[in-house]
Amino acid sequence: MLDVWRGRAGGATPEMLIQVEGRTAQARVLAGTLDRRDAHGEAGIPMDYAERVLAGSEKQRHEHEIAIQSLTSQLAPFSEAMNAHDEPFILELPNVWHLASDVKAELAEVEGHVPTCLALINALHPTAAVCGTPTLVAGALIRKLEHLDRGPYAGPVGWLDAAGNGEWGIALRGAVIEDPHTVRLYAGCGIVDGSQPEAELAETWAKFRPMLESLGFPTR
Repeated sequence: MLDVWRGRAGGATPEMLIQVEGRTAQARVLAGTLDRRDAHGEAGIPMDYAERVLAGSEKQRHEHEIAIQSLTSQLAPFSEAMNAHDEPFILELPNVWHLASDVKAELAEVEGHVPTCLALINALHPTAAVCGTPTLVAGALIRKLEHLDRGPYAGPVGWLDAAGNGEWGIALRGAVIEDPHTVRLYAGCGIVDGSQPEAELAETWAKFRPMLESLGFPTR
């Protein structure tokens, strides 16, 4: 038995929720996805195709902007300086392309202390990419509609040291072995204005594909 659930996801995990080293914090936002199989049969260089179809999509750019604004607005109270890419870049993974942006912040002292990575995780999680925005409204709607305990899916995963430094990603496109015969896979996509159900479902399957292949299941 293979129990597959379609939810909301970003990266596996090239998406860095937060990295802290001393007073410097960095994050990588991924939102906007294109299946690399879509480039088969296209003339020209595949990366040019990704630039045209992904970076040139108003819907994909809008989804990415929501994720960037969510992160920077939550990180701003902890920062004395912050910079982010003016334009997202194309991140090439084995099975998909993503729109990606890197954000870097110099942390300010809050109540006499530089915030630790755990303090930043508490402020940043859940991100718009896995919960939607505004967070409280979107989170309540997800709980009402999903009828599912997400378990470790979409949660922070990483490490920290005694000084509060650390690096944390988001648990996306993963699997939980529930018993000797059942594996539950987690992946999904972001729903925004302009989303088309068929395209979002296809994007989700593109994210499932490497996991299904690793388990020996046929993929389409």
